[in-house]
Amino acid sequence: MELRQLRYLNILAEAGSFHRAAHWLGLRQPALSQSIRALETDVGVQLVIRTSSGSRLTAAGIAFLSEAQRILTALDAAAVIARTTAGRRSAPMRLGIAADAATGWLAKTLQAFLQEEPEYGVVVYDGSPPYLLAMLDNGQLDLCLTPSLNPVERATIEALWQENIHLALPATHPLAAEPSVDVRRLADELLLAGSVEYDSIAAGLLLDACCSVGIKPRIITALPHQEVRLALVAAGFGIAVLPASNQSLVTAIGITSRPLMPPLVMTIVAVWPATGLVPPAQHFIKVARSFETASRIDGVTGDLLPRNSPTLS
Repeated sequence: MELRQLRYLNILAEAGSFHRAAHWLGLRQPALSQSIRALETDVGVQLVIRTSSGSRLTAAGIAFLSEAQRILTALDAAAVIARTTAGRRSAPMRLGIAADAATGWLAKTLQAFLQEEPEYGVVVYDGSPPYLLAMLDNGQLDLCLTPSLNPVERATIEALWQENIHLALPATHPLAAEPSVDVRRLADELLLAGSVEYDSIAAGLLLDACCSVGIKPRIITALPHQEVRLALVAAGFGIAVLPASNQSLVTAIGITSRPLMPPLVMTIVAVWPATGLVPPAQHFIKVARSFETASRIDGVTGDLLPRNSPTLS
């Protein structure tokens, strides 16, 4: 079994036909077919069903490719880490970032971290919180940043900062003229949320708040990428939630950010393996905790937790 065969199968699954996959790969179709047949021989089962209209994976092929993609991802990551490590004293920190943790405060922390210790590199992975925590437990990450509403049953976790949750509205929306938006006024709004796989705590907070006052917004899910949701908001297609420290990123595209009533807040936590913190991860947490935390910043950005706030356990 060869690595190129795994990559060929991955492309074939995406292309849906040997002809299209061979074109994408720059191969002759017989060469691709021969490679896939050799892979099937090595695995011992049929992976691909060939039809007159194209091709599709068998159930065994789907299961096999799911595992093979982990190998391809790990190898790609290994190459990135090797290139990042070249010329440095140590390997880069492998940092997992859940979507809700990708906020303005994270940008500030990463910028300060890299400026203070330029020898420390960072390789970033994204995904749902359960996926990233599984990577962490499998030794594939050094640190994971994810939102948390309640203390997690882990000894290796620390709360870093809190994010106020705002509502992202088209600049022309009637509610955009209000200083804050009462959740009771969202009954007829179309809420753009993430998919089930990329479960959003920020969106969940808003839905819980709406439920508590007896309303249920219309919801469109399966939109895991924030940039897609915000593009639809800017076009007037609906509303979305937004970490307050990200509001400066959206004003230029015709989106207005407004705080909610009652206020909604989520906590961003750092989680590390049971084996302990590697030096870069330890320094990252130190940088995150070193920001001024005594007061809110104009009431619109996320707030770092006080220096003496307890570590979650």
